[in-house]
Amino acid sequence: MSYAYNIDVTWEERNMIRISPYTHANNQIIAVTDMTAEDRQELKDNYHLNNEFLNYAVDPVERARVEYDELIETWLIVYNVPLSATGDAPRVIHPFSLMVRHNQLFVFVTTDTKFIIEDATMLTDRDQTQGVWDSVFSLLYQVTTDFFDYIQQMNEMRVHVEEHLRHDTSSKQIFQLADLSKNQTYFLTGANSNLVAISQLRLLISRRDKLTLDKRSIERLQDIEVEAHQVQEMLELNVDILDKVSNTYNNLLNNNLNNVMKVLTIYSVVLMIPPIIFGFYGMNTFLPLADKNWGWLFTILITIIPSIWIIFKLKRDRFL
Repeated sequence: MSYAYNIDVTWEERNMIRISPYTHANNQIIAVTDMTAEDRQELKDNYHLNNEFLNYAVDPVERARVEYDELIETWLIVYNVPLSATGDAPRVIHPFSLMVRHNQLFVFVTTDTKFIIEDATMLTDRDQTQGVWDSVFSLLYQVTTDFFDYIQQMNEMRVHVEEHLRHDTSSKQIFQLADLSKNQTYFLTGANSNLVAISQLRLLISRRDKLTLDKRSIERLQDIEVEAHQVQEMLELNVDILDKVSNTYNNLLNNNLNNVMKVLTIYSVVLMIPPIIFGFYGMNTFLPLADKNWGWLFTILITIIPSIWIIFKLKRDRFL
């Protein structure tokens, strides 16, 4: 169950719902990790949240967006957070949810994204005067800028794979390049959704019929949008670069395969002549010079001459 504490009480756990005394007036942060049925009922009974928003908040594939429910006067913000830049992790992008109702901020996370709670605590402790929306914007700004670290990691991985591919085009490097391409696609999709969510929030705020913010908060929101745009542009550039790198090495592999096939074809054409001639002279029929002791030299000669002629013709026609 959940309980409210005095402002000087530290974080404590009550099942999976944890109440943090907020740092301004009576504001509260309610952190929910891997929401259970008991947590859901407590949130509905004590905080008047509805099932629809709670379902959105814990949906692992919910798209990033912003929604406002006038009936319960609650804001829902779903935002994507990066988890890993490598293909080893089960998921590289995962959504987390924020709900704002009056002076309460609800943070819904999973075991994979519970570090969001630590970020929220650190950001609120840093500024003891900020309101609930200041905390929301600080957290969104932190999550948005976290993308840059992962983008840098993926760039370093791409350079590392490229260096190996220059020396050895093995299947291992090709698979690493494919995993990197897949991860960057996930990142770009998540960044695009985040930008849409921020644009939705800015649009709702600009109408001033559901939420009114001071100048500092509006500037903070604009900063988040600028960073989200930059994340999107960097990921689009990186995806484009990775596609070009993949196409280059794909063309290289195809060219190497074509060269191998060309050499094998030439060998097949050249080596096709001796078996034909030797096969004729191996028959029990009369053939020119077959009864001579030096007839075998004649067969070798008439084998070499056509082979040389074919090689010359292939080279003249630039097949060699």
